[in-house]
Amino acid sequence: MTCYKLSRRRDLFAFPYPLTVWRDPPRSVEVVRDFVESYDIRHIYTVGDVVTRNFLEYGLAPTSVAVDEKTRRGIKVEGLGLYKRVIRVNNPPGYITEEAWAAVEEAVEGGVLIKVDGEEDMLSLAFIKLAPPRSVVAYGHYLGALVAIPVDWYRDSILRLFNYLEQCQQKA
Repeated sequence: MTCYKLSRRRDLFAFPYPLTVWRDPPRSVEVVRDFVESYDIRHIYTVGDVVTRNFLEYGLAPTSVAVDEKTRRGIKVEGLGLYKRVIRVNNPPGYITEEAWAAVEEAVEGGVLIKVDGEEDMLSLAFIKLAPPRSVVAYGHYLGALVAIPVDWYRDSILRLFNYLEQCQQKA
């Protein structure tokens, strides 16, 4: 099993990696849809309530999603019944716990809703590392942009962020 804790250089994790769309929905989702269609992307994974809601609302259903059901805007995500399997995990802020990592391992197969008690933000890294070829991982940037990572192009570069995480010990 794998567990990581953000220990330093939090600033690197706030960087808006490509493809960053500084448009409100539905336009932001349309940009990602165009990208997905143009590059024959087969899998889309969303991390975060607002991004997941926008993708579902504007007709771009993700393969699997991770949400914590808490947003600064008080938004409720509709349409989560689309996902056949629900996995509940504990994941404190700044962590990717063993159980969250295991949930992402299942989620990359498709049809999974990960409900996080804590914070889901760091799970984007697990999705980027574990996603199959022709995948995009999408999440919201704290300044309001939609970030979509085509993993085939950026996986190696983004995985260097693991150098700034420390492995954590958890009780089984």
